[in-house]
Amino acid sequence: MNLHVDRFEQGHPMLLGGLRQQHGFAESILSQTEQWRQFHLLLPLASQQGSNVYGVMCGHDSAHSFEYMCGVEVTSLQDLPADMGRMRIASQQYAVFKHSGPVARLGKTWEAICNEWLANSEYQSAHKPDFEIYAASFDWDAGIGEVEIWISITDK
Repeated sequence: MNLHVDRFEQGHPMLLGGLRQQHGFAESILSQTEQWRQFHLLLPLASQQGSNVYGVMCGHDSAHSFEYMCGVEVTSLQDLPADMGRMRIASQQYAVFKHSGPVARLGKTWEAICNEWLANSEYQSAHKPDFEIYAASFDWDAGIGEVEIWISITDK
């Protein structure tokens, strides 16, 4: 895969509210699609700020599964329903990549970033939340469009 970093950016602190779910790697394309469908039914959230929609990698257990959050930026975590996922993202340095095309190929872009770009760059994972930002023009029905992938980094 011909992958290059689009830019480096200092991310600002954010509060995110949304839907958190655990996914097995093998079935994640289908289960995440359903998670996104369910999440869009909840919008707009109380105290929602801005129009960005985020997909956040919350963690993983070995090579079998990971937790993922569909979310939006909010001004307050207290205004969210009790069963809603919450996340604080601190200011952090990020390498930002662009993915264009079908969301079904997004996993391949993530793999290339983590297994190729990080391994051969002067950076390493900061082990902070990494996330996707979906463009306003993203076609959710067709599952195609522009997605930015923000990878938390520190110097090696």
